[in-house]
Amino acid sequence: MLSCVLIDDEQDSLIALKKLLVNFTYVPVRIVGEATNLDNGIQLIKDTLPDIVFLDINMPGKNGMDIYKYFDNPQFKVVFITEYSQFAIEAIKKSASDYLLKPVNFIELNESIKRISAQFKWEQHQREVENKENLINVPEMEGKNVVLNVEHGFLIENTKNIEYCYADQSYSVIVTCTGKKILVTKPLKYLEKLFPANQFYRTHKSYLVNIYYIRRYVKSDENYLLLRSGIKIPVSVRKSSGIDGEIKKLFEG
Repeated sequence: MLSCVLIDDEQDSLIALKKLLVNFTYVPVRIVGEATNLDNGIQLIKDTLPDIVFLDINMPGKNGMDIYKYFDNPQFKVVFITEYSQFAIEAIKKSASDYLLKPVNFIELNESIKRISAQFKWEQHQREVENKENLINVPEMEGKNVVLNVEHGFLIENTKNIEYCYADQSYSVIVTCTGKKILVTKPLKYLEKLFPANQFYRTHKSYLVNIYYIRRYVKSDENYLLLRSGIKIPVSVRKSSGIDGEIKKLFEG
């Protein structure tokens, strides 16, 4: 299931888009947050790590196009929404995945989501191929088979295949080393207790990381861990002062 964030200063537009996404999309979509301005939207994206951001271009204050000033290499796809078709060319130049004109047509919305879904599947396939060709990308570690509660049942996964997890409201999302996402119907605290304590580290109230996938720790305005896959995981201010020593202890056993 694809997750998405909606950013639009017009409340009526937000409500209309939400109804379309909830009731009229063929590809399942989960709305993980809404914002009415770009500043709140940027923070929401960092907190929820959505697959898609539906973003109004023409908003008071910061223009929707300014989103690229805050994300050098976004992992999410951007779908710009606008009343003005002249913005389309600029949106395409900015490498947006798509753009939709207001009022949003459910047929065009479905086509856009289907294209993005296909793109994610292709990218995941490419990662799987790369990992098979470069086995050194998967760290040597002991794993533990765990039973994960998912919608309509459960599945079994080995923890050595799990790169990181993040909170999704009262649920959690597990991201594997191949980029596959697993929606678990349990909170992050449950996974933290379930996984081996010497392999997983809580960097933030919303993130749990397998330490064997950490490449480096970066101190900046917003501290983060860089993982082997290139994903950046935020580190809370409370954790940042002692993270090096705490992770070293985990490796030392």
